[in-house]
Amino acid sequence: MNLGEREPVAGAVAAGRYDPALSEAHGYESIAVAGGGCAADMAVEAARVALTRSAVDPADIGVFVHAYVDEQGPKGVAEPASYVQGMVHDGRARALGLRQGCNSALASLEVGAMYVSAGGAAVLTSADKYEGGGGRYREDQGGVPADGATAMVLGRGDGVARLLATETVGDGRFSAPGGLDASRFEDRQEYRRAQRKRVMSMMRTMTEARRDCVRGALADAGVEAGDIRHWLLPYTGRFLVDGDFFAEFGIDAARTTWELGRTVGHFTSGGDSFVGLTHLLETGAVEVGDRVVMLGDSTGFAFGCAVLEIVTKPAWQAGH
Repeated sequence: MNLGEREPVAGAVAAGRYDPALSEAHGYESIAVAGGGCAADMAVEAARVALTRSAVDPADIGVFVHAYVDEQGPKGVAEPASYVQGMVHDGRARALGLRQGCNSALASLEVGAMYVSAGGAAVLTSADKYEGGGGRYREDQGGVPADGATAMVLGRGDGVARLLATETVGDGRFSAPGGLDASRFEDRQEYRRAQRKRVMSMMRTMTEARRDCVRGALADAGVEAGDIRHWLLPYTGRFLVDGDFFAEFGIDAARTTWELGRTVGHFTSGGDSFVGLTHLLETGAVEVGDRVVMLGDSTGFAFGCAVLEIVTKPAWQAGH
């Protein structure tokens, strides 16, 4: 992974860039903020590190999948996936750009796994660099956008983890722009009742889809929720934590990587769980045999889940 420098949120609050009440609700300590350069170049650096650490023969790599949401750069580059592939790979390979909001990185894992199952190897990257004009701390009340990039190499040979299952659940019934048309209703009160009904229905759908996604991945992996040692969740604000979801799967905060997440912020291309996995591996916080769940969540309409098993301690782990 390749993260921006940590910017303490206290400074943003003191400068009037971050609402104090929202800061308290989120629970962030700092946010990863990158200086110069562009998102695509951050992905290039992350990919180079991942390839150096991997046992996969570069000649076997047949696909690069780059997950992103916003502008990637550099200036004049129209296709960031091809740019990343060209910068790190001396040969021909498919280069696919994947955009599915905050589930993009998890979706790239599923796409890459499909390719690997056919006999090749894949490199997955994701990158974010906030360039919005509205202010990073005012962009989204669900989380503060972070700058950083992740990379993962998938192959059929030896590795630090085995991918047991992936699952993606999508439900776009509520994704139409603008919501309900107020002119179709006789009065404002009727419109507000209909809007509330729509929002409540949407929230129920989101909750059900997220749970179905996790249930499906666990079932395909042949494991129970109680078998999972680490849950890598999106680094959105703490006030968005679904207590019922935690209770259903027996998730304890100590088995998440929120203590890391609160220092880096939320990656809009969905790299949160990849950052968490890298952190666990680098610090030795996982043991051989541990099962790990990675989750992605795209604005309520696409959910991703992957189940992995740690099979060896990496040579690049701190202290090795």
